[in-house]
Amino acid sequence: MPRNLAAASAALAVFSVFAGPAPAQDAAPPPTPAPAHWGTALAQDARAFHDAILDSHPGPVDPENPGFNAHLEAGLATALDRARTADSYEAWYFALQDYAASFDDGHLGLTDWAGMGHVWTAHWPGFLTGLRTGPDGERHEVVFSRDPAAPPEGAVLIGCDGRPGEALAAEIIGRGAGRWTLPSRRAVFASTLFVDQHNPWVRRAEHCEFRVGTDVRRYALTWRDLPNAVRDEGFAAARSPRFTAPIGLRTWSGGQWIGLGGFNGDPSSADGIALTALQTAVEARAGEIREAPAVVFDLRGNNGGSSAWINALATTLWGEAEVRARAPDALAVDWRPSEKNIAQLEEYKVLMASNPELVAWLSTAAEGMRAARAEGQPLWREPEEDEATVAAPVGSSPMKARTWVLTDSGCASACLDAVDLLKALGATHVGQETSGDTAYMEIREEALPGGRVVARLPMKVYRGRPRGDNETYVPAHEWTGALGDTAGLEAWLAGLDAAAARR
Repeated sequence: MPRNLAAASAALAVFSVFAGPAPAQDAAPPPTPAPAHWGTALAQDARAFHDAILDSHPGPVDPENPGFNAHLEAGLATALDRARTADSYEAWYFALQDYAASFDDGHLGLTDWAGMGHVWTAHWPGFLTGLRTGPDGERHEVVFSRDPAAPPEGAVLIGCDGRPGEALAAEIIGRGAGRWTLPSRRAVFASTLFVDQHNPWVRRAEHCEFRVGTDVRRYALTWRDLPNAVRDEGFAAARSPRFTAPIGLRTWSGGQWIGLGGFNGDPSSADGIALTALQTAVEARAGEIREAPAVVFDLRGNNGGSSAWINALATTLWGEAEVRARAPDALAVDWRPSEKNIAQLEEYKVLMASNPELVAWLSTAAEGMRAARAEGQPLWREPEEDEATVAAPVGSSPMKARTWVLTDSGCASACLDAVDLLKALGATHVGQETSGDTAYMEIREEALPGGRVVARLPMKVYRGRPRGDNETYVPAHEWTGALGDTAGLEAWLAGLDAAAARR
């Protein structure tokens, strides 16, 4: 059963500190009117988010997560307390984002913030930082400056107003970003540490200490307007640019290169069309690919979708018996049988009408969830696969090529499923450390009653998944160059592959 059934390429859209309205589309709807009172809007949306989770998320009835309900209620209490004084778009937005991010779950959150005519503005103290890794570990280092009186580029943050640098980052940006234990999250958002978007729920820094060479210097920060162009220039200096691998099959000096930059589950999407063509190409050239010296599965830019794509590719190359025998799997899968979750499965049946096998499974799941609901059961467990139908590998694997799986730090959800599977089939992980996810899966979306934001809600939970919650994969060989430097990557991988061939 594929982990994500529907088109879910946006399911893990990372929280953007600059999350303003979406880019204009043709015939775009008019902006959503601002509410009469932002505090009332915050209370309404926080309660609706809470109630949607309570109704449909597995967490509130999960016996293996006894602290979930206390966390759910505490987050609501904080949001409602903030609603008493909330008087701006920023107060509403950041309070809700804090609530959603507090679950530290990339599958549970808020998205599609309605365009309300709000114009984001920001202040800065004349410099921005980026997260750099040195001999002493991660550090916030000045990477962009427009103020001669500011810390010079290369200065390393010690702390501000009695708060150490890491504690400051966790307080100011970690609460809204979520999953702050993940290096990928800290690296992505480090450049926003000294950007003030008028979040009333955090205290911006006023006096900071930096290490400049061997000296410790103290600076009083002078906050002023941050123009968008300057902000973007600073962010570009602070962040490593992302790169999305083109979906397709090509040759390289070491053999075959399979680009998998997205896993959108909708076959009619751009990813879906390209992936369908890729599957056809791999089927036609399977023998050549299996006998190549090396095959690279390039997941750069892939942050999730449907794991059905990698399952199909792996089955073509390794064979069904090999994949079934080696693929890591959870011990069981439990679904929350809410009316809205059942309705979502019915919608999936329409979307996946061209796949009779999947439609049949969805019908079985919907019927099972209805029965569990009628019996008052809090969860419905997927029937276990008959062991007799699980093939065992016969003889040696048909895949003779050395295999490599290449990731960046944004790899999550179905991208992580791909790493799970490919590593189990013998691939060596290279590139950057991945992101992480939890065992709560299969997202559906629900617009909250205020019409200002949409909730993303997992519907099922994996039991005994080998990879733990928010556990990342650390590559056997780390790539430290630019992600878009494909030529450099190929040369680097060719060296690794040559060394592997000699062993």
